[in-house]
Amino acid sequence: MLFSCNPVKRVLRDEGMFNQVAEMVIRKGLCINDTTVITETRDSIVYRDSIIERISSVPCKDFDTTIGRARISVSSGVLTYSAKDSLVYKYKTITNTVRDRALEGILTRDLLAKDSIIYSLKSQVEDEQKKNKQLSRSLIGWKVRFWFWVVAALAIIFRKPLIRIVRGFI
Repeated sequence: MLFSCNPVKRVLRDEGMFNQVAEMVIRKGLCINDTTVITETRDSIVYRDSIIERISSVPCKDFDTTIGRARISVSSGVLTYSAKDSLVYKYKTITNTVRDRALEGILTRDLLAKDSIIYSLKSQVEDEQKKNKQLSRSLIGWKVRFWFWVVAALAIIFRKPLIRIVRGFI
């Protein structure tokens, strides 16, 4: 027991091993620290139709009047108040997100590494295309030379019949 080896302590002491373990933990999403904070704020006001209140036994004469959006009327001792001033607030939800900077850093490094590989492969492909163009140009020259020698060899081999054919036309 005295001389046992604790791998966790070894990883914590060695910075390279610790960084490697931290990167794998972040990649697998075991240490997600993204949080979503939802806050509600009042956005706008909506007016409802009306509020009607009736109070009975009012010692007044009958009358009917409108003040602003409110209507007040007294009829046979009953006071009626109706208004379109009831307020309803609509709530707008604002979502704030705190990002995981460590994961973003790892993914940015991965993207940069892949971009550099893609760039180097593209340059290799362009170099190979240039070589292929030069090779095809030189191949055309060799084809012309080959067919020239084929025609010359056939002319030498079949010179007597060719000379007879040419003399026949002249």
